[in-house]
Amino acid sequence: MYQRVVDRIAVATSRVFAWIGGLLLFLAAILVSAEVVLRNLAGVAVLHSFELTNYLFATAVAFGLAHTLACRSHIRIDILYAALPATVRALLDLLALTGMSALGALYAWQAWRTVALSADLGAVSNTTLAVPLVIPQGLWALGLSWFTLVAVLLTILVAVRLRQGDLGAVTAYAGVAGDGPGKPGDDR
Repeated sequence: MYQRVVDRIAVATSRVFAWIGGLLLFLAAILVSAEVVLRNLAGVAVLHSFELTNYLFATAVAFGLAHTLACRSHIRIDILYAALPATVRALLDLLALTGMSALGALYAWQAWRTVALSADLGAVSNTTLAVPLVIPQGLWALGLSWFTLVAVLLTILVAVRLRQGDLGAVTAYAGVAGDGPGKPGDDR
């Protein structure tokens, strides 16, 4: 049951977040391209692409983190890892997920504190756009929070599977990509 929740809700929703992040990057590319063309043809810069693409990029990265984790695509240095026994690798995978969960929680907590401070101050960007900062910061915090939730769900799933001695499931959900069977959400 719990594994289905992770597969159907966490992994599927993370994929949607990743697609939104990809669309935001595409939008950033369009903004920059349009700004360059307008600047060269008309001599004006009216789109504020630098400011907007910063917001879009931060949101896109935050939105992509959970999907990257669910698909086991984070960068790892695995030279020593591959030579270790399966049980030790599984313990290291659990440790990595636990650390990722803790770090994500810290980032998400600080992000929401930043959003709350910006809301209290009524903070806006110091440009002619005067973007209310709670909007881009809130989207960024939302992405970090989703990443943290997925990391915690995967940590619990992997801890339960490790306790049950199911090293194949641990590898499928937390091991180095390419090791063992894939799982729903793998984009390979």
